[in-house]
Amino acid sequence: MAITTFEACKKRKRAPNIFTIHSFATPASSMDGPFRDNIRLFLQQCSEKEDYIVENNPVWCTLFLSETNGIVFPLYIVEQNVQQSSDPFCDLCRCVGWSHHFVSKRRYHLIIPENLKWSRPLNMDSIEFDTHLLHGVIHCNGFGHLLSINGTKDYSNYLCGEELMNLWDCLCSCLRTQKISVHDLLMKRGMDLRLLHAVAYGCPWFGDWGYKFCHGSFGVTEHMYNRAIQILRSLDLDKIIHDYNSTSRGRMIQQIINCYKHASETLLVTISDLLRFMLAFSPKPLSQRNTTTALVKFSSKTTPKQKNPHGKNTNHEFDSFESFVAKSNSRWNAKRLEYTAKIIVNILVEHARTNSGASVTRQELRDEARKHVGDTGLIDFLLKTIHKTVVEDRIVRRSINPITKLLEFYLQDVQKAEFTETKTESHSVTLTPETGRDVYGDMLKLYKNVLLGYPESHPVSLATRTILNSKNFVKEWQFKGNREDNLLRLICRIMPSYDELVTEFTRPLPPGEVVVVRPRAAVGEMKSAVQCALRDTYCVMDKFVVSDVKMRKTEEDLDRVWSGAGRSCDVEVEVRGCGLDLGTELRYEGGAENLTVDCVCGAKDDDGERMVACEICQVGQHTRCNSINDHEAVPCVFLCPTCKAKVKM
Repeated sequence: MAITTFEACKKRKRAPNIFTIHSFATPASSMDGPFRDNIRLFLQQCSEKEDYIVENNPVWCTLFLSETNGIVFPLYIVEQNVQQSSDPFCDLCRCVGWSHHFVSKRRYHLIIPENLKWSRPLNMDSIEFDTHLLHGVIHCNGFGHLLSINGTKDYSNYLCGEELMNLWDCLCSCLRTQKISVHDLLMKRGMDLRLLHAVAYGCPWFGDWGYKFCHGSFGVTEHMYNRAIQILRSLDLDKIIHDYNSTSRGRMIQQIINCYKHASETLLVTISDLLRFMLAFSPKPLSQRNTTTALVKFSSKTTPKQKNPHGKNTNHEFDSFESFVAKSNSRWNAKRLEYTAKIIVNILVEHARTNSGASVTRQELRDEARKHVGDTGLIDFLLKTIHKTVVEDRIVRRSINPITKLLEFYLQDVQKAEFTETKTESHSVTLTPETGRDVYGDMLKLYKNVLLGYPESHPVSLATRTILNSKNFVKEWQFKGNREDNLLRLICRIMPSYDELVTEFTRPLPPGEVVVVRPRAAVGEMKSAVQCALRDTYCVMDKFVVSDVKMRKTEEDLDRVWSGAGRSCDVEVEVRGCGLDLGTELRYEGGAENLTVDCVCGAKDDDGERMVACEICQVGQHTRCNSINDHEAVPCVFLCPTCKAKVKM
């Protein structure tokens, strides 16, 4: 494999080390401490310090080799001193529910610039750009954020998104971060990947690397998010065709669905099956791939011809009633079956006429049929077996409602079905079909016309909106030491005094800080290690003095811990002391202001969406929830509905 280096490599004072993802894990295996210690070790052992600074912050560079194409590329690390920064607080922490974290003293920006800038030094604006191939920021306490991931389109010469994510995940694992969040706004060909992948695979694109739901916008909870995914993934393709049958988009949607159903060697039942099948292909036309050469001429793969009730040869996927009776092996004769089937069709026709074509649940259909047919066994048999069957010029179909999970029945006109399928087949064979030529183009049509195409109040539309309002995902690392480590990891939770809790620290206490000590360390040694770690990490603890370290383990547990069971062990401890800097503004990552949120959508926390505070009660609400469009300016004086009602009184 040829190795291509960028010009800056040749200007190094000494021959630089070049790592791959796999070779990097070797020096990283010695990083047994918390992130704040590991990142320093990484810079010392794996990086070379640059001869310039960015906003008074030092810069290091590590070179990596792409195992895919042999490209050598730089990873820059900027150590940002928060106390000297013009923007010491973290908006990203605020948006994912980490506003209560203490402000860390240092942030580490990990940056892979655009390929055209690999040979250029970083500048003052580099930590603000969103055009980097990769940009992540990690606080020295191990909590961080993936800011951007922008794989290049030219995969052969540069880096793709999957390779960048593999590197980022490897770095986070080796450096032992605690939690990393990502604000997922990834798009592909005009489609939100968090929606596309949620429907296809049940998780966002970042889910392949272990990222899960963290914090929804506009009152979306994890339960709402998971339910929305279930609803969309169970949406039946036949139901989609039925729902759009009478619209101008119906023919196009049916053509796309039928095209890929015929191209697939496995049965595609739901839109999840369909999108997963489509995403498995590259952007090349499917007709150019060996596995699907017959896609654009899928009529060659259709079922054997059969006669419909009018005696015409068709390739349709529905049966005549005579064929249904012959295959049913029923104990009822054909006359009774046909009579009952006509009753069912009449009920569906009447229901469609009075309810604008709505489907009928199995129970409702059974109850109505019992008014005309006394044999419930016969009714149950037909409802269980009849599907895609022609009865009196209409096709009886059934599908599972993705919301209620109930079986529903509806009708389709035979002549319309014949016309649509014949036209689709004719278009695919005799014309130069667009369908199947551009997989992502077909996917975009389904995305816009199905996932975004239902009426606003429809369950599919509500589920889609719920997923699109879920943008924040997080991955948590649970590290277990090697058996050879034999280390004791203390999870130190600061416990302020009673007066401090009542008057000063009104927000939830931050998560515990990791401190690593040797087993059987003396109490004085533990206090010193905890004190040094807290002072090194947080601005508010710059002069903190530890007076007591109390373990939450029982005596029996402590005996097992101190015995050194042949592996590292985690122990939660409560830390008390004095010297917290109550006067500093650098206390919470979310800033000094703690906005109270109580929006009509159900949101109780700042979720990062645009908000406006009531002039009277100072409670924040979303502008969108108050009919203020994103492009509109916020009113100079805004009153929430509650205060507005009080003023009118």
